[in-house]
Amino acid sequence: MKALVSQFHALNVTQLNRGGWLYPNTTYEWVWRTNKGTSIEAVKITALESSVELFIPMESTRMLQRVSLVYSAGPHGGKRPWFACPQCQRRAGILYHAPSRPFFCRRCYGLAYPSQYQSRDQSYGRRHRMV
Repeated sequence: MKALVSQFHALNVTQLNRGGWLYPNTTYEWVWRTNKGTSIEAVKITALESSVELFIPMESTRMLQRVSLVYSAGPHGGKRPWFACPQCQRRAGILYHAPSRPFFCRRCYGLAYPSQYQSRDQSYGRRHRMV
């Protein structure tokens, strides 16, 4: 069984863009929290003209990872940002990261969605036919 995306921290480019976090020369800390609000991990992010720099905490230091931003035409004009996966260079809306590991796309980490492992009787099609 593959590891699931829910086991990794996710960084969503659409969420960053809508929040205004992709403006050049913006620096901030992105924090993942538990359900009770306790901080699990924080990554320092600096937005540049065509990339973002991620400072990932390691055991005793921080690793710098630069991730390029690419753009496509938006459905109503404008442009939609994407991450370019640092490993395979494919465009991705979400990059995943586990503690002390760099950010990569779902395909590079070999991750699966939880819905891919639901049993047949739990799937939408089966429930729909049973009604």
